[in-house]
Amino acid sequence: MFAYNFQLALRSIRQRKYLTILMVMAIGIGIGLLITVQTMAYHNQKMPLAHKANDIYFIQADNRELGADPIVRQPFMIYLTHRDATNLMQGQSPATAHTTVWKSDIILNSLSQEVRPFRSATTVTNSSFFSMFDVPFLYGAPWDAQSDIDGAPVIVLTKESNELLFGGENSVGKQLRINEHAVTVVGVLDTWDIKRRFYDESYSTSRHDTAFISDSFAIKNNIMRNERLDCLPENRDKRGFWRTNDIQGLINSECNFVRLWAQIDDESRAEDYETYLVNYVNSQKELGRFPREMNNFVTSLHTMVTLANELRSGNDPLSFIAPLFFIVCLLNAIGILLAKFMRKTSEVSLRRALGANKAMLMNQYLLEIIVIGVMGGIVGCALAYLGLQGMMRVMVYQSDYSVTIDNLRHAFSLDLWMISKAVVISVISTVIVGLYPIWRIVNIAPASQLKSQ
Repeated sequence: MFAYNFQLALRSIRQRKYLTILMVMAIGIGIGLLITVQTMAYHNQKMPLAHKANDIYFIQADNRELGADPIVRQPFMIYLTHRDATNLMQGQSPATAHTTVWKSDIILNSLSQEVRPFRSATTVTNSSFFSMFDVPFLYGAPWDAQSDIDGAPVIVLTKESNELLFGGENSVGKQLRINEHAVTVVGVLDTWDIKRRFYDESYSTSRHDTAFISDSFAIKNNIMRNERLDCLPENRDKRGFWRTNDIQGLINSECNFVRLWAQIDDESRAEDYETYLVNYVNSQKELGRFPREMNNFVTSLHTMVTLANELRSGNDPLSFIAPLFFIVCLLNAIGILLAKFMRKTSEVSLRRALGANKAMLMNQYLLEIIVIGVMGGIVGCALAYLGLQGMMRVMVYQSDYSVTIDNLRHAFSLDLWMISKAVVISVISTVIVGLYPIWRIVNIAPASQLKSQ
């Protein structure tokens, strides 16, 4: 019986092929836009370093003036001053490792006359950064802990910057210049798929860093700070000067620009770190700092990304437009199905008169709708692929071509999960919208149609 109903369903699809094409396109276009938006959201919401997202913690404490607005949610809390981050790293904390992150713009200049200098978005950090965040290396390795102390002139390049400067060859041991300072390449990163750049709280999929240098080297050579500086009122008029000219003044100030990460392998010890942070803040209060009520955050990477996803999800207009557009497409599909099925009233009445029951007819038309739903899902996947390719190129254009398609491909790929989701949504939604037209056609009184023939 199933094979017979399936043959009837295929025959019905071919009989009204233009209406079928119209319905498939209506569903496919709606699915295409919906899956395009959901695929981008799906990749944006992936958990970076999922295997250790509950072992890495972001450390924050509120050292602002008494009159500042209260902050109750972690994403809005300021960073740490350089001195606080350094003190917390050097103290007897429950963490197994610490790393700091702040940003700089530098000019990378190869010694070769054939390579033009270029501006590099650079992360200033320490050697623990690479092991804490499982950074893969193509050549070489991170600088060692002694270089963190000495401020050694070393640099780690990304795969992309290594290709620009050295043609992609093993550049470990080679020299280049940061601004006017000579440095030695100690490592080159391999492709690092972290979904989003979480370590600087930008959660960006574009504008990847092109180099990594040590905090001590940056301080020793007064490397420019490319950061927002949250300073106490008495320091705010000096921010511009400190940003470019006087790093020692910035380090000794009450300006917050350093992100501090701690690795705490035992989740239960996170509470011990909170106590450690409270004790540190209390010790600073005795020195006249941290005038506000205690407001610290020791937040796991998992919690941070979850909070960031919640905040970002409400700011994307496409996340509202795509479902509404899909609903409009489904409403159009109802009208097309009614037009298609109501042309079969005479045929259905004749079959009813010859003994076909409602269940048999419903099975046939449900199979027809399921086939149409699968076809709509396939068309939707094709349109979603084209939509994702288009959005990826829009992102490249918006970045003023500072990123490449290869940098963004992972965030705009249509994987098997999203393809399956597209087909399932298409079939289920098509069945739902098809229930009313099916109910109408199988409940037509046979006698009235037969008398009219």
